[in-house]
Amino acid sequence: MLGASDVERKDGSHMSRLMGTPHRWRTAGAGLVAGMLVGVTAAVVVPAIAAEDVIHAATSWKKVWKKHLRKYADKRYYTKSQSDERYAAAGSSYSVAQSDARYYTKAEIDARLASLVNSVSAYADGAQNITLTDEVVVRSVSLVAPADGKVIVTSSGYFVNENGGPTTLRCKISTGTTIEPDRTFLQFAQFPGAGGSEVIGGTRGFDVTKGSLLTVNLVCDQFIGAGSVRDTALTAVFAPS
Repeated sequence: MLGASDVERKDGSHMSRLMGTPHRWRTAGAGLVAGMLVGVTAAVVVPAIAAEDVIHAATSWKKVWKKHLRKYADKRYYTKSQSDERYAAAGSSYSVAQSDARYYTKAEIDARLASLVNSVSAYADGAQNITLTDEVVVRSVSLVAPADGKVIVTSSGYFVNENGGPTTLRCKISTGTTIEPDRTFLQFAQFPGAGGSEVIGGTRGFDVTKGSLLTVNLVCDQFIGAGSVRDTALTAVFAPS
């Protein structure tokens, strides 16, 4: 006798459980439906992505920029060509190597200032014969103050009148390179007639702070007539406060 899940062959033999149980039928049906849904979803998504790629590839972003975006661009900044034209065209500025060759490195500056660090005095003198016209620095000294205090600077030298008439020659101890417009601390000689010489000298003090570099110059010029300054000396001595 055949069971509910048995099938009789045409030759009279039996094939048991060919069709399986109802639960197996439901499982197989669910798998088939799921497979169909996945296939449909893939069929929809893939063409959409492909279409988006085609649209992106076909878009002229240069035209989008010109027609739609350029008018909103920030006008506060120059383009590269505008910057080159306004400031420095290509090739007209120093390269890194050129800059390195032109300026001192920190190590080179430290080496040049090493003799001045914590110094308490500085001195410069020697034979000179400088014809005076416009303002000129004839002597210079520098030192680095080891503490807060004052640097006392003294100078000496002499003028020679090289004019056939009245002459006035001037010098000044200064941290600058000019005599005018401040005529304080002047050393000068007035010659009423031809020839003659006169010794000059002066003293001036400068306030300094610890570690600061002070450079002091002796600046001279010819105010009237013609003459020269000779054999000047300049001395700077630090005094703590």
